[in-house]
Amino acid sequence: MNILLILIFFCIAFIFSMLGLGGGILYVPVLISAGIDFHQAVSTSLAIMAIMNFTAAFIYFKEKLIDWHIFSLIEPFTILGAFLGSYNSKIFPVRFLEILFAIILFISAFLHFFPQKLNTKKPKKSFGIIHKKHKDGYYSINLWLGIPISFFAGVISSIIGIGGGFAKVPLMTLIFKTPIKIAAATSSAMIVSTSLTGLLGHSLIGNINWKLIMLLSIAVFSGALIGSKTAIKADRYFLNILLSLLQIIIGIWLIFK
Repeated sequence: MNILLILIFFCIAFIFSMLGLGGGILYVPVLISAGIDFHQAVSTSLAIMAIMNFTAAFIYFKEKLIDWHIFSLIEPFTILGAFLGSYNSKIFPVRFLEILFAIILFISAFLHFFPQKLNTKKPKKSFGIIHKKHKDGYYSINLWLGIPISFFAGVISSIIGIGGGFAKVPLMTLIFKTPIKIAAATSSAMIVSTSLTGLLGHSLIGNINWKLIMLLSIAVFSGALIGSKTAIKADRYFLNILLSLLQIIIGIWLIFK
């Protein structure tokens, strides 16, 4: 079983590091199906997501793809939400969290079906919206939407063990119009801080299985290293469609299991 888990987690890290997502939407269901307690599955997911996305973010950093401006403006609110969510995670019944997880999967799958449309026209100046230029056009950091969505993503991600990329990547690509490679790279950097904050909250209430975390860390590190290097040339829209279908299947399983 341990060898099978290591192989599965390597494959998940490989795919999700290319998309700028944490991988928790698969890590947690796989761990639950392996007989791991829900709260320990969540904390394990957060720990290995931090490792996976630190690896991916380092590769993206060397390629100069991370937008640190977006990171500094909205990630502090995600961190706040992640700590509050993880520290109070035991308030919610496990069955409620499983249903919530399934709903998030369906929403994330729906959002990933939308192809990105880049903004090629220079936008007008607006209060609370910061415009930035890239080689293919413009994108805009909308703080009115970015701050509340990021806080919500932090709360939800730390409660059910996902990295926040389910909200951050669609936020950056569909609302900010950020190029997908920059969005994926920035999301990877964000997930590191979000996951570590959520892990801190879980450790304070005794939800940690360090032996399991150590077992899976090497597989996740290797998968993320290879996946993030492959991401530069990957067809992301095709990967998004496959990911969406997988999320729908897992969401249905969580509801009816």
